[in-house]
Amino acid sequence: MLTKIKNELIYLSTLRRILSSLKSINNDESAIITKKIAGYADSAPDSVAIYFEDKEITYRELINGANQYSHWFLDNGLQKGDVVALLMENRPEFLMAWIGIAQVGGTSALINTNLTGHPLNHSLSISGASKLILGKELISNFETTDDTVKGSFQVWVEGDINKQDYNNLGLTLENLSIVMPAIDYDVTNEDVALYIYTSGTTGDPKAATITHRRLRLMLMGFASAVVPKKTDRIYNVLPLYHSAGGIIAVGLALTTGASLVLKRKFSVNDFWSDVNKYNVTIFQYIGELCRYLLNAPEHKFEQNHNLRIATGNGLRPDIWDDFKNRFKIKRILEFYGATEGNISLINYDGKSGAIGRVPGYLKKMLNIEIVKFDVEKEEPIRDEKGFCIPCEDGEVGEAIGEIQIDAAGFDGYVDKQATQKKILSDVFVKEDKWFRSGDLLSRDKDGYFYFIDRIGDTFRWKGENVATSEVAHAFQGFNNIEEVNVYGVDLPGNDGKAGMAALVANSDINLKDLYSHLKNSLPSYAMPLILRIKKEIEITGTFKHKKVDLVKEGYNPQDVSDPLFFIDDKNENYTNLDVSFYEKLINKDIKL
Repeated sequence: MLTKIKNELIYLSTLRRILSSLKSINNDESAIITKKIAGYADSAPDSVAIYFEDKEITYRELINGANQYSHWFLDNGLQKGDVVALLMENRPEFLMAWIGIAQVGGTSALINTNLTGHPLNHSLSISGASKLILGKELISNFETTDDTVKGSFQVWVEGDINKQDYNNLGLTLENLSIVMPAIDYDVTNEDVALYIYTSGTTGDPKAATITHRRLRLMLMGFASAVVPKKTDRIYNVLPLYHSAGGIIAVGLALTTGASLVLKRKFSVNDFWSDVNKYNVTIFQYIGELCRYLLNAPEHKFEQNHNLRIATGNGLRPDIWDDFKNRFKIKRILEFYGATEGNISLINYDGKSGAIGRVPGYLKKMLNIEIVKFDVEKEEPIRDEKGFCIPCEDGEVGEAIGEIQIDAAGFDGYVDKQATQKKILSDVFVKEDKWFRSGDLLSRDKDGYFYFIDRIGDTFRWKGENVATSEVAHAFQGFNNIEEVNVYGVDLPGNDGKAGMAALVANSDINLKDLYSHLKNSLPSYAMPLILRIKKEIEITGTFKHKKVDLVKEGYNPQDVSDPLFFIDDKNENYTNLDVSFYEKLINKDIKL
């Protein structure tokens, strides 16, 4: 009983802080987040904003750099509302760029650094940008785009370059003022700050619109839940082009006067040494990173540290307690939400396995609901009056969020058609509108929510959403493949779903050539791990590929008579998945 009362008090006090923070957003339309960050450059100029490798970037240095990007934006004839594409790996200049562009009314399209070929073509094209800020380490990625895309961008490279076709951004910025440029217009909540790309069921990346209002909601709302102190150091290994790493983790630090410990990429070997070196107090995770750490050998600093909070999403219930106990982490703060969506849940009291809670007495106040869902038709079930049916406690259904004016809004995508597909109308009353999450959740009698799975043709692997249609598209044009059906399957000891493809071919497939073809067409996380060669692919009466049966059949060669193959990255090929190999997979002897 005492624990329940304590959790209730934690919930109510946290919710009150969040609501108070969110109320202030509507009260001052022009108090955009870049002004808040710049405020620390005035009040605490010498405080460290970013630790990066062996560099310490103060708040003054951060804002000075951002101001130079503002001047670059304006000096290149760009105006309020114009878009700049940003393709750069994690480093302080990434943040300087979008802060500087945002504070003078521009929009940064944050491009996934894993993309090449068609997906990169698409992401750059739909941005509407004419200028590209390109990290020198990603020049080879950009050069996989077609000539039309290349010709539509003026490219500015951050870093030393010797290519005449590209502008040297560093040399240009050196000659620009570090003082915020004067502008004769206001930048407000309604202006667009960022495009953040998300992979949907269509296969092509979609650009989610992040207004300054939404940016403030995400940054300030979450910071109100975590309550970082100015002395905190937030460790971020997640990519800055994603909302988790680029908004949530960044916001925990830069909107509170704390310090961001920024890494280019995650390393199991470096993690605990970094926690010790930088005196890390808060860690931003995705579930896969927690699994990597648990599978790693014991480290001398794994219990000897000042890490007090681990916050993120996707921590699997079956490793939750093991992760917390082994590493002596005082508090785990799991959250749930979509970049483009209007649903936010936070597990304030740390209940194992839960993604958040809405108590019964607040159910009508908050905008989330779970409705009964037809898996076969991939749509909510409606009653005889045509309305959706709320799920009972313990029942699995699709999570939806009511679209409310001046509250939990839905800004959608750059593609208006894609936006409409995410809106559900006439849900409980005529003309109401709700955001479709595309996720299956359940809720228990105490109001705790639990993540079950993604709906339809999208699965999650290595912390990334993988659209099956995108992967299937990559097979097109490869020699003799006639048909392909892509789906996700469980692999023991791994988060999310591993990609598997059932193929029909009119002759033998050169697997080494296929590997090369897919590698040039897909991000690394989207590469199918398992191939199944079939004589035909079963379809439904409406000519849709049957996936459910294929998922159930799995990839055990003792149960599947078709030839099976597993990815071999070392030899850039696919290798025979026989009984011996399968047993190694099941026993977790093969590291992925």
